[in-house]
Amino acid sequence: MAKIKREDVIEEALALLKEGGLEAITTRRLAQRLGVESASLYWHVKDKATLLGEMASAIIDRYHTIETPHDTEQWEKWFMDHACSLRNALLAYPDGAMLHAGSIPTYNELAKLAPKVEYLVRAGFSEREAKMAMLTMGQFTLGSVMEEQTRNKRRILTSPPLEKVNESQRDADMDKLNSDVMNTIENEAESAFEFGIQLIVKGLKK
Repeated sequence: MAKIKREDVIEEALALLKEGGLEAITTRRLAQRLGVESASLYWHVKDKATLLGEMASAIIDRYHTIETPHDTEQWEKWFMDHACSLRNALLAYPDGAMLHAGSIPTYNELAKLAPKVEYLVRAGFSEREAKMAMLTMGQFTLGSVMEEQTRNKRRILTSPPLEKVNESQRDADMDKLNSDVMNTIENEAESAFEFGIQLIVKGLKK
């Protein structure tokens, strides 16, 4: 039987995630890939929830590496760049957003959050405002990516036939609106995301 380390379990689980999304992550399949019995995995991670949390943390550590600047005059740009960096990290793996949804922040993640909150406080926000700003940005990013990944996974890129609400609606106008909305969903997810982050920044400036 192969000897494995905690890091081996997490890396192999991430490989499974890359190949088949969250549905591919089973203890049986993971044990087979590692050449061990399923029970052996619990020497390294106490349960599947712990494994998923470790995977989520590993993705953030690997792909979400934006630094906090010293100059607080740049807070708006940094806030937007931070959100885009988080989005890219969640998109790095299939079901990346679903993996992170509802996860409890680890000690290391909180340690990385603290200087970001401090930065916004130095930029003029109260501590509560800074924390809420980071929370709002994170939840918006998570929801946006989850919608994008779910839609792509289900291949829901065509809309159902439109039903008229009243007879005064013009078919051509509704067809154009439908086409525009579906084009935004399919081809402009990044632009729509950035627009949403800009709205959050404008709200923070008031």
